[in-house]
Amino acid sequence: MRHSTLLFLLTFSASQAQVLVDSIPYPGVNQSFWGIHVTPDTIFLGADGPGHVVFSSHQGEVNDFQPTGFTFNHGLIWTGTSYLIAQDYTTNGAHLYEVGLDGTLLNTWTFPDVIGGHSSGIGDLCADGDAVWYTMYSPDFDVYPYAYAYKWVPGDPAPIDTVPLQGEQPYGIALRGDTLYYVTDNLNGDLERIYAYDLVNEVTIGSVPLPDSDNDQSPRGMFYDGSYLYLVANRTGASAFSYQTIFIYAFDPANAIWETAADELLMASPNPAADRTTLWLPEGTHDLFITDAAGRMIYANRARGERNLDLDTQKWAPGSYQVRTTDDQGVVRSARLIIAR
Repeated sequence: MRHSTLLFLLTFSASQAQVLVDSIPYPGVNQSFWGIHVTPDTIFLGADGPGHVVFSSHQGEVNDFQPTGFTFNHGLIWTGTSYLIAQDYTTNGAHLYEVGLDGTLLNTWTFPDVIGGHSSGIGDLCADGDAVWYTMYSPDFDVYPYAYAYKWVPGDPAPIDTVPLQGEQPYGIALRGDTLYYVTDNLNGDLERIYAYDLVNEVTIGSVPLPDSDNDQSPRGMFYDGSYLYLVANRTGASAFSYQTIFIYAFDPANAIWETAADELLMASPNPAADRTTLWLPEGTHDLFITDAAGRMIYANRARGERNLDLDTQKWAPGSYQVRTTDDQGVVRSARLIIAR
């Protein structure tokens, strides 16, 4: 099946620095892809469940697959002579496996212990010379840094670099020069986003939201091929889990218009809240939106000059809520509000 070209701007701007330029659907494949590696001729996809490495053309035609002997594939690197495959989740330390092109097991390593304990949940892999970068969705944390990415030489006792991540449940990771990209899944009402991190200056450059109206695109693996950023994600809509789609982005971190954290952050007090809370806003006019953990809009308002906004939350169900504001200069701020009784 040929895929249709999309021109979807990730921000409300004329900039071409962060554009979704194409997509590759797999309507006849009823399995969950996760890992991805892209060459000029082939898209290698890791099937999470059967564990196969699936060979696809750039037109979305599945040509063949290679069994690996495993039932997971939470990260895939094609080395030219073998595959590196990340285990999904285990409480005692996940494993990295090297499998030959014929499916023969060549090597096994245990991911090292990390901040918070064992490397339990691996989000994705990407190659960096002899080392690999990987994201961790477990352990993760309730406050920033919500999770971490690590650079590790397989077999070494410890990582050689650590990057703090914005947002829980980080999955896909990709490297472009000194820019590290990663994507976060929806957890506790967080927006699904692609983030960029400057490895030289050790700062988060910013983020862009995924083009998804229901915040349930379920992003998985990512890969940068030298020109484009590839993201594996579920199709949105009623048949969200019927098949996977690859989204292809053109990213230029030097010219992109990123949503960045502001000097003044959103704060709510009390938080957790019961029946009432006060949202503290920076000076100016703001469009305010609050969504629940399922992405449903439960509150919208335009605040003009209020520095503190009293919210009646007594009818809100207990749980996590995403608070998001955009001011007149386009600065986006967000916070998480917990309702607990």
